[in-house]
Amino acid sequence: MRDLNRADLERSVISFFNPLLKAVVSPFDVDCNQDGNLLINSLKTFLGADIDLCRRCRRRYRYLIHPAYRFFSRIMKLDYEFMRNNFLNPGYGLAWLKGYALMMKGIRKYGVRMPFTPAGPFEIVWNLTHVCNLRCAHCYEDAGTLKPELSTDEACQALDVLSKVSGIGVPALSFSGGEPLMRKGFFEIASYAKKRIPYLSIATNGTLLTKDTVSRIKDVGIDYVEISLDGASPHVHDSFRGVPGAFKKTVSGIKNAKDAGLDVCIATTAHKMNLAEIPQVLDIVDQHGTRFMHFNYIPTGRAKDHVALDLTPDERRELLELLADRIIALYFKAKQEEEEKRDSQINVARFFSTSPQFAPVTRDVANAKGAEINVSAHYSVMAGVQAVANFLGGCGAGRLYAALEPNGDLKPCVFLPTNSDNVIGNILRDDFEHLWDTSEKLWELRSRTNLKTHSVEGKQIGCGQCENRYICGGCRARSYAYFGSYVDPDVGCIKNTELWKRVTGAIPA
Repeated sequence: MRDLNRADLERSVISFFNPLLKAVVSPFDVDCNQDGNLLINSLKTFLGADIDLCRRCRRRYRYLIHPAYRFFSRIMKLDYEFMRNNFLNPGYGLAWLKGYALMMKGIRKYGVRMPFTPAGPFEIVWNLTHVCNLRCAHCYEDAGTLKPELSTDEACQALDVLSKVSGIGVPALSFSGGEPLMRKGFFEIASYAKKRIPYLSIATNGTLLTKDTVSRIKDVGIDYVEISLDGASPHVHDSFRGVPGAFKKTVSGIKNAKDAGLDVCIATTAHKMNLAEIPQVLDIVDQHGTRFMHFNYIPTGRAKDHVALDLTPDERRELLELLADRIIALYFKAKQEEEEKRDSQINVARFFSTSPQFAPVTRDVANAKGAEINVSAHYSVMAGVQAVANFLGGCGAGRLYAALEPNGDLKPCVFLPTNSDNVIGNILRDDFEHLWDTSEKLWELRSRTNLKTHSVEGKQIGCGQCENRYICGGCRARSYAYFGSYVDPDVGCIKNTELWKRVTGAIPA
């Protein structure tokens, strides 16, 4: 309870100073006719880039912005070298810079909040098509059915909208589906997107990743390829994916993508059928030198028919501890290499999870092994941003990212069903920025003070009373799947085991 009170006190103090913080950000938020966006140019200058600012912008920077950067970097304990290496990176630096600009605009618009809400999403996950060549048991999109989709011209119009969000544009876009590679005009859309959005990724089942297709993916400028592998054996993977022979094609796709030099991530949705094989999946990850993403099993879409496949809280925690052990081993290895060679090429951020409990579990495992590691958001551990874990952490639905449906409908998360409860508008019919600023559904998701508890045998259980609600807060899509609301508990957490048993019928109501 002490941690909860401290976090709430921190939130109250920040709220008190928000009028001042908004005023401090105002000199940054300027679009200069000569220099462009001062938010981005000032940070580049602070990090050592040689930017030729006009006289007016140079004076603003020297007397207002530079002192503010120095002050905030000390208060927030930001890692200057981390920021310099990432924000000025010629490959993906612009995505970081746009994310920073949306963050600063978010301060000016909404103040500093816990958890933090930027002026636009850092990422859009676009379910580009309903078409798919597999029939996966867990598909949240219920892909394979014929439903309305944007034309190629309309998809490009949508990209124009996303490239101008809050005057900055979305930093990152992920194509998903269905199977995005089956979408007619995919490479035309991806090429158009690359000219407007700095960081592109694709989530694919991998069966279509021939050498020719992989070459086209690389040529079009897609930065990151996430390939689903739901087992270490053909039997487990193919039975879950619904098509014999899928495993062989997917493994071949992984090899083709790696051989082409693409940044590859193997993604596994963990459930009772494949849990025992996940250590072997991690061996495949190591064999190919890829990243790894654990997807939470959410009983939505076709997965509603297979709720019994969901992991128990104990099974989920054991899996997250397995991933945490991998991260911490890399952390110590990198630390040793830095001590011996004054530098390390070891990438600690190789293991990810969409389970928000990944944050407190990793922290607890790290502390037990003598390491201080915080998860900045539930996806991954990343050096340089641990100081803002309470602000960025936990479920990012409708806050750090949003989802776009094949017909242009917008909703907070891909794991929320596409219905009147969750669709907030349409990318072509509605003003995106107005929706982002005013949607009651989004603001309900962005708050951690409205999370509920349930009474089980006289004990209050749930995310509403948890000390980890700012770095975790539970998965809101799981809350909706089990209770039909955004604010009920995530029954997949070890702290909510009694409630899990009641919901699944293990103990009487």
